[in-house]
Amino acid sequence: MKTFKTTFLLVAIFLSMGSVAANIEVKMMTAAPDKTSLTFYPVYTKAKVGDTVTFVPEQKAGHTSISLLVPPGAESWQGKPDTPVSVKMTKEGVYLVVCQVHRTMGMVAVVQVGKPANLEEAKKAAAAESAKMLINKDRFEKALAMVK
Repeated sequence: MKTFKTTFLLVAIFLSMGSVAANIEVKMMTAAPDKTSLTFYPVYTKAKVGDTVTFVPEQKAGHTSISLLVPPGAESWQGKPDTPVSVKMTKEGVYLVVCQVHRTMGMVAVVQVGKPANLEEAKKAAAAESAKMLINKDRFEKALAMVK
């Protein structure tokens, strides 16, 4: 009986390890290590339901994190300039993110949470937003190409 309890306890601990939510950091940068400018780094992030994505300004330049599109049932957010924003990912789907100040310069990001149920809607919203950009018009397209 003691062996059964020990085995059960070990299995329960092992299974619970896989369900721990992660805290994922996305940097808001004026200049990134990959030589891109005015960018979220990384531009594409994959998360799980329950994970928290924190958008962190690396340089003071008025960077913000604002949801452009969220999956149905998820809450949108709007961060303040040069302030970290933590967002708990509660619904599966594709989240589109912009920096309000540098939006027309293509400072955008994509967060995929679980299955990309709203991918077609995200592609349409990204195309409409990209048409308004002065530079980096292909950032959303490249990031959305990573969604699987």
